[in-house]
Amino acid sequence: MLVLVMVVLFTLVLLFVFYIGNFVLSCKDFYKNKISSFECGFVSIGKIQNSFSIHFFIMMLMFVIFDLEVVMFLGILVSDLNSLISFFMLLMFIFGGFYMEWWYGKLVWLI
Repeated sequence: MLVLVMVVLFTLVLLFVFYIGNFVLSCKDFYKNKISSFECGFVSIGKIQNSFSIHFFIMMLMFVIFDLEVVMFLGILVSDLNSLISFFMLLMFIFGGFYMEWWYGKLVWLI
């Protein structure tokens, strides 16, 4: 137990030393080209925060949720009857969520 505490303390001290060393030794040049956003070599037009589209963020969230549900399908597919019932309940839940997103108009690809 004592060895575990010593390892954790050593890790925390080493982490703190590296963090402080990085802060002290880092280059702090705040000129315009360094702090501006990089847009493939073009001159930035406006602030980068203004060009964020919530529609694409919602589409990304839906993709991640449906992707995780597909991964859950792979774990449920076992040969007994209870897993088959669970599979169909999860399938109905997914189709219900998809229908609800379609009903509220969140699947429209127009901006």
